[in-house]
Amino acid sequence: MLEQIHALAPNATISLMGYPLLFSRTQACSTLVSASQRVILNDMAEYFESKQRELALSMSASNVRYRSPQAAFEGKRICDSPEGINGVVAGPNGDGDFHHGDKNTQLCWFTGDTCLSRESYHPNQTGTSAYAQAFMTASPLSAATRQGR
Repeated sequence: MLEQIHALAPNATISLMGYPLLFSRTQACSTLVSASQRVILNDMAEYFESKQRELALSMSASNVRYRSPQAAFEGKRICDSPEGINGVVAGPNGDGDFHHGDKNTQLCWFTGDTCLSRESYHPNQTGTSAYAQAFMTASPLSAATRQGR
């Protein structure tokens, strides 16, 4: 897909934005996710970041750049204060994420009146500002690949 974008817009810079670590590595808190599961999810975010970074580097001649959100999310992960990523968000089975008449899914508790919101484990207002900061701040990879061209 990145090749297609580059072919259609050869002078455009294509930015890949990574995934932040979801959970604080310094603050402990009570969530539905165990400590070992938090480590696994953070490790997955690091894995995704490494693969996206490798892809951007391999396509630097096509003006693909990777932007890491890690620095911008430092101190803003789940369990930090303020949190930039929502933990579990529950909501009613009504207007919003779920609508009256929707079939109950595994996202809704057994009563069907309370559901796991799609906002769970996604950036909130603080997090979207952190993403914007990460996007606007040139990462070392971007600068290094520009200098190498």
